[in-house]
Amino acid sequence: MNRKIQLDEISNNTFFWKFYFCWSRGCDHEKEINIDEVLEVVKTDETKAYEWERLFLNEEDIEENPRYIAEKINDNLNYAIEFQEYEINFFLNDIYIGNLGGHFEAWFFTLEELLAFEKYPELFLLFLPMTGIKEDQRVILKPFISKHLELIPKFETHSEYIADCILNGLIMESGFSEIEGVGMTNNQNHSVRNIDVYPRYRENVIELNKILVSFKIP
Repeated sequence: MNRKIQLDEISNNTFFWKFYFCWSRGCDHEKEINIDEVLEVVKTDETKAYEWERLFLNEEDIEENPRYIAEKINDNLNYAIEFQEYEINFFLNDIYIGNLGGHFEAWFFTLEELLAFEKYPELFLLFLPMTGIKEDQRVILKPFISKHLELIPKFETHSEYIADCILNGLIMESGFSEIEGVGMTNNQNHSVRNIDVYPRYRENVIELNKILVSFKIP
């Protein structure tokens, strides 16, 4: 099996997006359920979903040869998303920016940075769980999430509800701030951009900040 996942494999793939967002930190506060239970509103054949996941990840070989999505966005920016058995790892320009899993590190992208990828629907949704927002930014981001979810079969009738639950997992205790000589940082636990807690990431954050500031949609 080809280890690289092509974007057209996941574009309108209900199985993939239900599987993918189960890794996020979303939840329904009122019902007190996590995102995997939320996504039960997206009805799929569980036997077929299990078989799809097993084949998609090629579970027999995932530890040694994980599947991945990797693309060049422009001359200065590329990304890779690596699907391990117990986590999903994210890279920009081969620099680690976080993971989804039990010991997650997220809240990397600002709202403005995420919206710079909005014209790339698959990339926008892939980066969504790695984004951090303030409570008052929910109203800005929700229409974009709903719009892209509506394009996924079986998600369309629940897009507003699922968007709300995903947003619940993106809220930060405090927002991003800009530090002279470094660029955008935050003080959120479990974020690579928290260079006070993770000083080892400082130089990488500086490098990526320069690239993300200059990133523009063609």
